[in-house]
Amino acid sequence: MKVDKRNPWHWLWLGLMTFNALLAVLLRRFIASNNQVVLYGHKLNGNLGAIYRESLKYDELSLTYLTMDYPYYRQLKRQGISVVWAGSPQALKLIVRAKALISDHGLHSLVLLLDYSSLRFIDVWHGIPFKGFDKDDFKVQHRYDEIWVASEFMADLYEKKFGFKRQKLKATGYARTDVLVNPGKISRDELMREYDIPVTDRKVILYAPTWKQDDAERSLYPFGMVETEFLRELSQVAEEHSCIFLIRMHMNASQGSKQSENIYAVPADKYPNTERLLLLTDILIYDWSSIVFDFLLLDRPAIYLDVPPPFRKGFSLDGSYRYGEAVKDLAEFKLVIAESVETLEAGLPSIDEQRETIKTLVYQHYADGSSSDRACQEVLRIV
Repeated sequence: MKVDKRNPWHWLWLGLMTFNALLAVLLRRFIASNNQVVLYGHKLNGNLGAIYRESLKYDELSLTYLTMDYPYYRQLKRQGISVVWAGSPQALKLIVRAKALISDHGLHSLVLLLDYSSLRFIDVWHGIPFKGFDKDDFKVQHRYDEIWVASEFMADLYEKKFGFKRQKLKATGYARTDVLVNPGKISRDELMREYDIPVTDRKVILYAPTWKQDDAERSLYPFGMVETEFLRELSQVAEEHSCIFLIRMHMNASQGSKQSENIYAVPADKYPNTERLLLLTDILIYDWSSIVFDFLLLDRPAIYLDVPPPFRKGFSLDGSYRYGEAVKDLAEFKLVIAESVETLEAGLPSIDEQRETIKTLVYQHYADGSSSDRACQEVLRIV
């Protein structure tokens, strides 16, 4: 859960979790741990969600998601998820007895257990970044016991650019990408209903920019356009080329995109499962968003906005890791969309040598649909 500093409920929930964390530090000295594993992140999605779902196949594993967000806790409870609210006595019991904790963001007040308990900490992170990180950006994760990454290539990046010790890094693949490699029997109509989109055979184009990052003046819309102008142009393109647009802003950005007959907002807070959204996507439009590295595995056309990067510290992976058609202005944007839709309608394959090169570099042999299972095997080793 992201803490809204203006929301008094969030402060209360954080305070209760902090109280539990402090008590757990004390009690763990006297109570033996069991084989339970805690999952902690903003939402039970991405790598955490994939590992949790895979763990249900193992009788030997007991994974429980911990959340500060009380309404979200109630929602997951109704779905039959093994979940505990962080402000409850059950949360205290869980973190006192757990053997390990797996996270994909920060820890909030659970950071107290890093230095003052035997709880093992594992990081699985939440995206392959363009953004330039350095050692200072991972001060908490440097204190973890293990860091699980997408490939040996990413392990090299973590060691050389982010300052991690190599012995802490383990290539498991990105668990959340398994569904992109092996989607199973997921129908297009089912996915459209899941995202509250009227069922249609029109091509689906996803617009997924990153947020302002380190540039406070950065716009979420390209070519100097404001939201109403940009959405009006998208609506016109949708009519002309019989397609629909989905708008997915970064979770840190405003979610105010309006909807029309041909444009649908699919914000992350309402629709947290990004991978299933990508399965529905025929064409991706991006700028510097890490979502494009997941989309790599679908071998579908992408269009990138040739706009300045909003990163104060430069790059982790630079512009040479972007693929697809580059567009610099509105005219190019509309032309490339038209050509991409026509190519798909004609049933022609999306051939992109740059995409294949990047996919091989970033994922190596780990994008095989078995990353969740490898992660669960690692959990078994730990517990």
